[in-house]
Parts: sequence; C-alpha cells; structure tokens
Amino acid sequence: MVHLEWTAALEVGHPEIDADHRAMVSLLNRLHAASSRSDQAAVRIELATLEALTRDHFAREERLMLDIRYPFAARHQKEHVHLFDEIGAQIDDFNEGLLGAAAIAQFIRRWLMDHVETSDRQLCAALARCCQRQF
Repeated sequence: MVHLEWTAALEVGHPEIDADHRAMVSLLNRLHAASSRSDQAAVRIELATLEALTRDHFAREERLMLDIRYPFAARHQKEHVHLFDEIGAQIDDFNEGLLGAAAIAQFIRRWLMDHVETSDRQLCAALARCCQRQF
C-alpha cells in the first residue's frame, strides 16, 4: 500500500463527513506504517481505532440521512453494514494470522475512494440542497 495523501479531490463538501474521511486517511497511513514496521501491537491498536471510527462515521452519516429524509438512505446504509461486517471479518482473519494488515488497509482504501466518489458525494449534494447552502 502506498501512502495516501489527503487532497481536495477527496472532499465532499460537508465538514463532519470530510473530517471523518480525513481521519480515516490518516488512520490508514498509520496502519500501513505499523504494518511496514511489523509492529503487531500498533497494528492491533490502529485496527481497533479503524473499527470505532468507521462505526461512528456511519452513525453520523445515517443521522444526517434521517434528518433530511434522504431517499437513498436504505441503499447507503446497506453499504455501511456490508463494509462494517467485512472489516470485522478481516480483523478476525488478521487476529487468526490469515490476513495481513496491509491487505485490510488496501481494502479500506479502495472502498473509501469508491464510496466517497459515489454514495457520499450524492448524500452531500442532497444535504446541500436541503439546507440551501454549501457546507
């Protein structure tokens, strides 16, 4: 995995969502660094942090969707459930020695990039329309 730099291209225009995504990018970079050093204790800490951040981020997005009665909320939430389940399964595989931290980080990175570009951009556009302003 290559270091992921936060750029304006990753911004969706909502301060809470962008802050969470920025934190995820930072966390993925820390996870990669810990994995590169073969620091299993740090990897476990970063994976636990990743799981907590992901859960909290999804809860924030789902609250925003509920607030505006977002018409695509069910589909978006289904993506969240799928990813959260997959992260949990991959962490279990890591703990059993079946999967490396770099593979988990690469999966999350790919998912984050895809999800930001599609689902989160749509949600933020709806939030901006609903609130009659850009965030």
